[in-house]
Amino acid sequence: MFRLPAVEIVVVQTIVRLSAQNGSFPWKLVDAPPFDALLVDGALLEDRLAEVEQMAPAVLSVTRMHSEGMANTLERPIRAEKLQQWLLNTGRELLEARRWTGPATLVSAMSKELLDSARFSLRRWPPAALMGRSEDDDRMANLLWRRPLSASELADRCGQPVSRCARFLQALRNAGVLDVHASLPAGNSEHQPF
Repeated sequence: MFRLPAVEIVVVQTIVRLSAQNGSFPWKLVDAPPFDALLVDGALLEDRLAEVEQMAPAVLSVTRMHSEGMANTLERPIRAEKLQQWLLNTGRELLEARRWTGPATLVSAMSKELLDSARFSLRRWPPAALMGRSEDDDRMANLLWRRPLSASELADRCGQPVSRCARFLQALRNAGVLDVHASLPAGNSEHQPF
């Protein structure tokens, strides 16, 4: 949220948190970029449009009344059903855009040496558009959230092929949410239980 009044920030946070209890609602609130979507005060948007457009691929302008029907606008007062609908529609559009760009967005595959020798963990939760509705991606993200794992450890724990895990790790890396850790010294590779 960019420059929204404090009371509206609380309203949006409440709507998103309550909506997230429904398993089909793919959005989560984050405090730092990269953002999939950004809510901004429409009064400030005109002056800082270029800056805001670089922060997120989808921008929702919160405006005064009588802007009904304008694309990517939400009238004040903020109504839960309108915000939820915009987020769901935007999520579908972002996911579809990712599917079309698919492997092309994975600019360079991680080297086999890096996959074999490094451990990976999440810096923050991945963007909603990256996660989609895949239970496998959600499970892998949860495992990486708990502790650093190598690609093969991740594959073992989630029952996925290493190649599938490597693609997911690359997507996380491209999104800027993956931390890469140096490997453990030989003899110190015991796995800790969850």
